[in-house]
Amino acid sequence: MKKYLFYFAAFGWALSLLIHLLALADIDVTESVPFVWLLHLGIFVVWLPVLLELRKEQDLQNGSFKNRMNPAIFLKAVFKGTPTLLVIIAVAGFFYAMINFLLFMQSQTGVPTLKEGQYVLSNHGQLIKTLTEAEYHHYKANEVRGFSGHWIAFYGIATAVLFRFIRPVDQKEQIAEV
Repeated sequence: MKKYLFYFAAFGWALSLLIHLLALADIDVTESVPFVWLLHLGIFVVWLPVLLELRKEQDLQNGSFKNRMNPAIFLKAVFKGTPTLLVIIAVAGFFYAMINFLLFMQSQTGVPTLKEGQYVLSNHGQLIKTLTEAEYHHYKANEVRGFSGHWIAFYGIATAVLFRFIRPVDQKEQIAEV
């Protein structure tokens, strides 16, 4: 089961990256693929098992508070059995998501909606301006860019944590279990 969760997380990560790249190219994915927002729900599908698995991790339960607050010890316990390159990519995606969010917050002044047959940009019900169709799709693509950055972070970290369940058990580990 956990092996399939890894593949689900990796697939979500790949979709998130693709959608993010399309949004950066100013393509409104929601126009042709409105169910793209289901990627929000997929995060819960993979993160609940990730959190439950990490609660079992002995290296996170044992040790002093100082050891648990040490980033090297924490990352080693969280990403146990994960290749270093995958950890670097996943953690870089996490930091990219923070930068992307800051840029999104500076660039998005309102929510693009279709109201009474008109494209408008509004903020908490207040009309900011009327948009052309091209501007509307630009704002929608920017909105997707903001969310897809978070998807990249969450699916990437989940993929890296769940990686331990797809690697084959080597002979030394099999002998130790017997």
